Amino acid sequence: MVKKSLIISALCILGAVSGLAQKRSPLQATYLNQFSNDDAGGGSVSVERFDFRGGVPLIRNEDNLLAIGFRYALDRYDFDGTTADWGSVHYANLGLASRWKVNDRWLWANYGVAGVAAEEGSNKSDGVTFNLISIAEYEVNDRLTIGPGVGISSKIDQDISVFPIIAIDWEINDEWTLGSGPSEVAVAGANVYLEYRPKKFDDQWMFTAGVSYSGSTFKLSSNATTADGSAEERMASAYAAASYKMESGVKLSLIAGYHFFQSYGIFDNGGNELSKEILEDAPYVGVSVGFDF
Repeated sequence: MVKKSLIISALCILGAVSGLAQKRSPLQATYLNQFSNDDAGGGSVSVERFDFRGGVPLIRNEDNLLAIGFRYALDRYDFDGTTADWGSVHYANLGLASRWKVNDRWLWANYGVAGVAAEEGSNKSDGVTFNLISIAEYEVNDRLTIGPGVGISSKIDQDISVFPIIAIDWEINDEWTLGSGPSEVAVAGANVYLEYRPKKFDDQWMFTAGVSYSGSTFKLSSNATTADGSAEERMASAYAAASYKMESGVKLSLIAGYHFFQSYGIFDNGGNELSKEILEDAPYVGVSVGFDF
């Protein structure tokens, strides 16, 4: 049960709309390269990940926010001697975020995303997914907001899941922040991070460290290992990043991290797991470019 809760919690891929709600860059492009790692049977896999997301606020003031957003991502896999075997996987979705001030202490935040996750050449209509999250946020003081929430998530060829959420945004002091949810350099999955913004650099530099757990399901093409099936990727990450913000509003981030607990599962169209690949740990590096306007 704990394992299942972690997996479905990691499906909170809310993209730019939740980023806007947390005052993140409304436009962002990211490239990550995961170095080759092995499985128990002597096979290996490496992955290149491209991600572009954007958001547009419809209402944005001191107390309330309403925004729409989009995300497109491409993961390119290179398998060698493994049971899992697919090529490029595309993700495209649209989202809506709202955050309303209920009274002096409570805010109500809602995030919803719907889209498609499918391997190139598959039937895209079979790869439709959605995620919905609602959180009641309590402002303990000017620096700390915390609150419970609930999420509803679909997984391709599997049952809809309902799961609990705890959200936190703690400005420890003028330089340090502890938070959950999307950060500048990790926007997918269940994520907890620590940010450091040295005042001596006039907030131009930011350093981030965190841990995350993510999972994604996507439809496989008919010529893949299983006809009309789907796959699921799961992994945990520990990461660190250094970010520099220019006067123009452009922000450049260099990212390095380590994937662990990584696995690939293959399912038939009835949701039955046909095979599972457990991979060794693997490092990754990347770069992210964001823009505030």
